[in-house]
Amino acid sequence: MTRFKISLGIVLLLVGASIFSGIWINGRCKSLMELSVRAEELFSQGDSDGAVEVTRTLEKDWEKFRTKAAMLVQNNKLAELDRLCARVRHLAENDSDELLSELTELYHLLDLLRNGEIPKMTSLL
Repeated sequence: MTRFKISLGIVLLLVGASIFSGIWINGRCKSLMELSVRAEELFSQGDSDGAVEVTRTLEKDWEKFRTKAAMLVQNNKLAELDRLCARVRHLAENDSDELLSELTELYHLLDLLRNGEIPKMTSLL
């Protein structure tokens, strides 16, 4: 009976950690996606200074998120996002036309990461 209780405790701990990490990743990705959309709006409106500030915030928030997410998510899922986040601020500072496409790609990759970490019946089977 003791082995059963210990096994059940371990399983419940793993399920709880999985639910917590899924909720945390979902929330952080949504926050980063909102920053990406905000930077895109500001750049489209011609407010390059505002876009630079938002991309700096985006880069800082990504660095904080990445250090913790690296323990929960496979590193190859974060590599492309890492490259995009590092590039976005420099594109905004130089008023590059590529910024909009990079922000759109960043948004979609964050959405893929967010959706990939949410347990669904299709991903469990």
